[in-house]
Amino acid sequence: MLSPLGGLFLLGACATPPSGDPNDLSWDPLEPYNRPVHETNVELDAQVIGPVARAYGNTVPQVARNGIRNVRDNWKLPGEIIQYGLQGNGLRVAQSTTRFAVNTLLGLGGVLDIAKDMGLPYRETGFDETFYQWGIPDGGYLVMPVFGPGTQRDWTAWALDQFADPTYYVLSGPVVNGLLVVSGLDIVNDRYELDPIVDQLLHNSADSYTATRVSYLQNKRARLSEGEGNSDLDMLEDVYANQ
Repeated sequence: MLSPLGGLFLLGACATPPSGDPNDLSWDPLEPYNRPVHETNVELDAQVIGPVARAYGNTVPQVARNGIRNVRDNWKLPGEIIQYGLQGNGLRVAQSTTRFAVNTLLGLGGVLDIAKDMGLPYRETGFDETFYQWGIPDGGYLVMPVFGPGTQRDWTAWALDQFADPTYYVLSGPVVNGLLVVSGLDIVNDRYELDPIVDQLLHNSADSYTATRVSYLQNKRARLSEGEGNSDLDMLEDVYANQ
């Protein structure tokens, strides 16, 4: 459910930025706030997140890491089915419902991705895409401590995704806690798999703040407008933005 921290994100995301053109990648009204937070996140990545991710990836076999990702993706589907309904996408509702049923019943609760072999690959969605479909503007680029890059619309969407996820209300407490652990492990795995990209953006760029901001915004806009994005940079959003 929505945590106090999630509520803080929601309040921060509702702040109105100075006027400007959100489609202009040079428009960054919150830069004075963002840069110090970004620098702290870069140091945290160098000292904690990166080393932990590399240790995890080098220790846990890929088959196990894939199974963890499959479970995470599977149990996000009930909330995403609702989002596809809000977007008016009946086909995606049907596909995601079938995918959830197949992988839950035949794939050991989602450990095995049987539905993918049936032509039903996983495609993530959420309130960010719903808001985009509804024409709600992005707002300013906003970096959160630890959680990293997003926009004001993204963070509002993230908080609502947590609040509206039916798995939190239907499943028992221990199961929900287990899924939260699985989600965290998969984010660590994303960081491991993206190690060269993250190192280039955060630690080897002349201006890591601008490099990260532009990469994040370009990929997010491509994903929302075309329905697909660069798969590696999609995970870059996950590393920081999806908990």
